[in-house]
Amino acid sequence: MRNKRESDVMCPYCGGYQEINHDDGYGFEEDEEHEQECVNCNKTFTFQTVICFTYKVFCQDGDHDLEPFGTMYYCKKCDYYEQRLEEEVL
Repeated sequence: MRNKRESDVMCPYCGGYQEINHDDGYGFEEDEEHEQECVNCNKTFTFQTVICFTYKVFCQDGDHDLEPFGTMYYCKKCDYYEQRLEEEVL
C-alpha cells in the first residue's frame, strides 16, 4: 500500500492512498469531473483537478546573504541555496 508522500489522493471509500492515473493526459483538465477506480477496494470515485502555482524568489546575483549549514549554504533573503565541496567549506 502506498503512503501519503507517494500518493496524490485518498480513496473516499476505503481511505487507501493512490496516484491519479494521468495516462495520455487524462485528468489534467480543470473544472471537470474525472473517474478513477481505487487500486485497493476497486470502487470508482470521481476527482477534480486543481492547479496551484508556487514561486521561488531570488536575489540578484552577487546579492545573496549566505549562511552555512554543513556543506549547504542558504541565502537568508531568498530561496537560493548551493552546495559546496568539503574542501571549499574548510
